[in-house]
Amino acid sequence: MFTTFYRRVVLVVRSLNDPIPDLRPSLPVTITILTERDLEAYKKFRPDQSIHIIHERLKHGDWCFAVWHEGNIVHAGWVTTKQGYVPYLHRDMILRPGDIRLYDHYTLRAYRGCGLANARGAHVLRQYREEGCRRAIGIVAIENEAAFGPVKALGYRSIGMFKCIRLGPWQWEWKQTWSNEPLPILTKEKLVGE
Repeated sequence: MFTTFYRRVVLVVRSLNDPIPDLRPSLPVTITILTERDLEAYKKFRPDQSIHIIHERLKHGDWCFAVWHEGNIVHAGWVTTKQGYVPYLHRDMILRPGDIRLYDHYTLRAYRGCGLANARGAHVLRQYREEGCRRAIGIVAIENEAAFGPVKALGYRSIGMFKCIRLGPWQWEWKQTWSNEPLPILTKEKLVGE
């Protein structure tokens, strides 16, 4: 596949001071922050992820916002306020103080199109605004067209692109800036497991 060696992501941002839309899902859900006691339910939801990675993320201080329906997690997304690893780019991203980065969102196939990502996204923005954060950042792979719907609904705007080429152990990356807003810095250091 082409993305094995050439990857492109759009960097999207949104101010937490701007009004946050009231986006509700089409089915009854509860949104909670994942705790240790929820790990079995999360592993059932995401059997592709290792418990080691989940523990590393929690130890790093990242929060997972889980969307529950009828006792099961049907959607979730992670948030960090620190420098953190971006597996798709094989780099760490350094955030500025007051920034949050949303990552690794997933919805079970049977629940796609129900507005779960929008509802969870709005919930996350409100939570971190109350915590005093000022800006939300996300990256979206160009090939992931479905992800641009929630990004647009939540009021994010595109400010640039990161690109990289990987050949064996070597990687070259470059960026394009589409606004006056500076892009976060990517580093080769890896803090959290892939």
